[in-house]
Amino acid sequence: MAGGQDKMKGTSNNTLRLKTRLELSSWSNLLSVLVLVLVIGFCSVSVQASETETWRVSVPVGNVRAAPQGDAALVIQLPAGTQVVELERSGVWLRVRLPDGQEAWMHQVTLTQAVELFGQPLLSTDRASLRAAIQAANVAVVREVDGYPYDLYDPSGWMAGATEMAVGYTPGQQQFAVAEITFRSFNDTEQVRRIADQVSRELGPWQRVLGRRAEGPVEFEWRRGELRILVHRGWPDTTTYLTYEVPTRLQALNAQLDNQ
Repeated sequence: MAGGQDKMKGTSNNTLRLKTRLELSSWSNLLSVLVLVLVIGFCSVSVQASETETWRVSVPVGNVRAAPQGDAALVIQLPAGTQVVELERSGVWLRVRLPDGQEAWMHQVTLTQAVELFGQPLLSTDRASLRAAIQAANVAVVREVDGYPYDLYDPSGWMAGATEMAVGYTPGQQQFAVAEITFRSFNDTEQVRRIADQVSRELGPWQRVLGRRAEGPVEFEWRRGELRILVHRGWPDTTTYLTYEVPTRLQALNAQLDNQ
């Protein structure tokens, strides 16, 4: 019984942390918009894409062309899952940097920015689908109860260093809202960077970082449409959290908890 109470206490702490960070994120986003307005006022808008726009090949074989047209010379064919970096757009064509450093063109229909967890695209998956995928990955279930908005898991056998995982869903439609994977540590200031590097190998360079690894809270952030991905830690506890969240859905989940 004590172990169960500890798990429930941990879940409450995780929920409170997610709610608090979401509120802070709203203020941060507002400040970012104000800064952007000021920057636009002094700078011209570039047609070049940011090099943080990373795509993955979404078809079994992605054709890479020398020019932005279907009959252009074939440069190479890339297997599904290969990452490329967007440099420029021309209609439905993207000029991209390939893994070997070459620059060429790919049709957007062969690429995706969808972020997946357990093989499920997070923006479109639901509770039933993600539960099935988690079960197929042999992740140990701590709690899967339909009456609770969060499912709890022990991911230690699935991901090295991971100790806990909570996955939350919206009320009603049970859409994915948030997943947080915990990596408990003590006095390991480099852990947050190691995990951020792991995520960057899948999503490309982070788009924002706050704090310093040597001391204090740290947060690395990626954005993929409505989805926000964070690698973060507080201080002085160096425990690191990998969080996938859809802020609007997380707000709906938290509103449900507040009304209970």
